[in-house]
Amino acid sequence: MKLLVFFSILAILAVFSTGCTNVPAPSAGPGQVPGGTIAPGTVVTLPAATAVDILVMQKNSVDSTVDVVFGGGNGQVLVSSCDVVFTRSDGSSETRKLMPEKGATVTLQGTKGTDRVEVTVTMKDGKPYRIIDQLVPYRTRG
Repeated sequence: MKLLVFFSILAILAVFSTGCTNVPAPSAGPGQVPGGTIAPGTVVTLPAATAVDILVMQKNSVDSTVDVVFGGGNGQVLVSSCDVVFTRSDGSSETRKLMPEKGATVTLQGTKGTDRVEVTVTMKDGKPYRIIDQLVPYRTRG
């Protein structure tokens, strides 16, 4: 009887241990490298006659927010739209519209890690240009 109980328990343990125990690592998506870090991609530098200034401010050390400001420029009148993609260190992201008006600002909620900001302007001819793709690290006060 003891031998039957022993083999029954052994059989149950064998069934549980042969299940799928290895979870495959998530593959790196666009802009990400293995290990979960966010890597910036390539950007386009617009010619001086069509250039626009967009500022990505430092991350606020108190609440981890990041301001993105449209600064104007020679090409401001040629911009039909401006999209800001904000990817947080936890993998979540959001896309916000930035008005192509001097001083227009979007405030994005970041994390206490390193986040990524991508800015794409679309000109009135319909062509999009990614002009900013940078990392925004968390900085402690002091």
